[in-house]
Amino acid sequence: MTIPAFELQGRVEAVLVTSGSGSVISGTQGFGSLTTMPVPKIQMIRGHGIRGDRHAGVRLLDVREREMLAFGFRKGTEIANYREFSAVSMEELGEIALEMELPGGDIPFGSLGENLVMSGIPRFTELPTGTMLFFRKNEEQLRTAVLVVWAENKPCEGPGEAIQGQFPDIPNLASLFPKAAIGRRGVVGSIYASGSIHAGDTIIVKVPRQRIYKP
Repeated sequence: MTIPAFELQGRVEAVLVTSGSGSVISGTQGFGSLTTMPVPKIQMIRGHGIRGDRHAGVRLLDVREREMLAFGFRKGTEIANYREFSAVSMEELGEIALEMELPGGDIPFGSLGENLVMSGIPRFTELPTGTMLFFRKNEEQLRTAVLVVWAENKPCEGPGEAIQGQFPDIPNLASLFPKAAIGRRGVVGSIYASGSIHAGDTIIVKVPRQRIYKP
């Protein structure tokens, strides 16, 4: 079965970079907080990452590369950084909040360590590898930044702990998050072309032609 290429359009609700306080998840590069904070714009640098973000720069093999570890590679091996950005869907954040029974049905932006919050893209987390993300300020002005989706971002308890900190009176939120976020945690990927992305930009999602591989 082959699905032809198609295009979707949505909106950038927020752009975020690493917060200046807090702790880093074990095994990631750089220093700073697990959480991110909203800013007016973020600078995407091809081959490096987002200026000022903890995921920028060299990435070393860690526990998330199970296939490489199983093949015999050691932790600490330098690998391609396909986590130069993390993006989530505002609609999927709402679904997670609903399942976790959070007051107001909202997860505060930045709790998941995301760099972009999108809206208007159905089933955002299911975007396939190779999907390209383009941005523009308006019909006349394009942004030069282009992103490419690499993979679904798998849930873990780290963001749950950040959410727990936002709602200290509600117990067990950290343990509830991974299950609630399955298939809704957003995507990670690489910077294809450098440039800035601003809150309020239009996002154009170009989904590539897909064919199911069955040897």
